[in-house]
Amino acid sequence: MTLSWLSGAPALCHNWGMDAVSQAPSQVSIPEGLPFWLLWVLLCVILLLVAFIFLRDKDLRRRISAFLSGARRHMARLRLQVKLRKEREKKIALWRELGKLAWNEDVRAPCIDAECVKLSDLDDEIGRHQKTWHDVYSRIEVLGREHDAALTRYRSLVAEQEEARRPHQEEMLALANRKKELLEALESSLREAEASEAQLASVEKEIRQIEDNPKLAEADRKARSDRVREKASSLSALVRDLRDKTPRLQDERYRLDRRLEEVEGRVRVFNAAIHRIEGEYRERLQAREKEIREWQKAKDHTQDKIVDVKRLMEPLFESVGRILDEARIGPEALAVLYFQIDGVNRTIAELETRLERLK
Repeated sequence: MTLSWLSGAPALCHNWGMDAVSQAPSQVSIPEGLPFWLLWVLLCVILLLVAFIFLRDKDLRRRISAFLSGARRHMARLRLQVKLRKEREKKIALWRELGKLAWNEDVRAPCIDAECVKLSDLDDEIGRHQKTWHDVYSRIEVLGREHDAALTRYRSLVAEQEEARRPHQEEMLALANRKKELLEALESSLREAEASEAQLASVEKEIRQIEDNPKLAEADRKARSDRVREKASSLSALVRDLRDKTPRLQDERYRLDRRLEEVEGRVRVFNAAIHRIEGEYRERLQAREKEIREWQKAKDHTQDKIVDVKRLMEPLFESVGRILDEARIGPEALAVLYFQIDGVNRTIAELETRLERLK
């Protein structure tokens, strides 16, 4: 009995071990991480510590405030500098406008005599260029009218020749179609005549065979021979008609050929006239178009010169406006611009003052 219990003990131990192993994973617990709310608590604590340090450290607060204030002052200076630049450009534009208005109003003063002399020379140069421009423009208009007239004349001459050529072209087309029909009829007649002749030869051969056949009775031979001879007679008549028809068709074809050649000659005459007109006017029109293009280039070149001279007058107008702004002379027409310049000067002074404060 003891031996039996001992012999069963290893098996029991083995079973118990397997159960323990199978149950072990279900009994082991995996440790969890920190709670999410605890992370926020720690973050809030850190922020509170930083705020506490910031409130206690006056030097740190001063440095941070100075840094932020410097950035704001720098941005403010940049904005003011942009506004100041625009106002100065506006003032220069007003000077230029003042100089132009004074020149148009014929304002004269010793302080602007030198500029006025230069402006007068440039204005005279512009006048010469404008006269040249108008002369060139007038020449272009004349050439354009001549070109249009020549083009109209060319088209009219070509249209006249085409109108005179039209009935001959129509007749030539009708003759060509009739010739085509005659050739088809002639070819058909020849084919039919050849076929009829072949049939006639076959019938004549059949007649000879009937007459030479000793097996046929005389009455039968005569009856069959008469029928075949009648057929041969009709074929002979058809061949004669076809042979008579062929010469007539040939004669009509020859007449058509002569007439067609005559009409084609007339059409060639009109075509040659049209070709001659086209060649003559093509050269004339091309030469006129080339001349117009050259004059157009001269006009554009003169216009560029006028623009260049006007560009040279701009700094002189600005100089005159600056001098007149300092002297404040001239008619009442300049008072409005003086008032606008004063407004710009006040704006510039205000912006400069604000910039000085931000240094």
